[in-house]
Amino acid sequence: MLSVAKLYFERNGNENRHAFHDVGAAVAELGIQATALGLFIHQMAGFDVPKAKEVYGISEGYEAVAAIALGYIGTSESLSERLLQRELAQRTRKPLEAFVFSGSWNQASPLVTNQD
Repeated sequence: MLSVAKLYFERNGNENRHAFHDVGAAVAELGIQATALGLFIHQMAGFDVPKAKEVYGISEGYEAVAAIALGYIGTSESLSERLLQRELAQRTRKPLEAFVFSGSWNQASPLVTNQD
């Protein structure tokens, strides 16, 4: 499926600068409901937005935000060798200090640095 943002308010035609946030919040709720039902959800940004607009006939004033896979989790045996290696690879995450700031931009918050 695709999540889609409505870029302008219907009532007055003004730009909805929170459209992508709203879509993200809605999909977060979808994820919570999916989990409650034993389903899994995976959002993907790496898709061809112009092609999606063309294939699905998305009107002007709307923007495809993310492709979403929704379903039951599979088994590792069903993966190709390339995808299996990717699935089994060690994952790394950015440290919180890289994006949790306090006071000013790029100043790591004491909440994540354990400093007073």
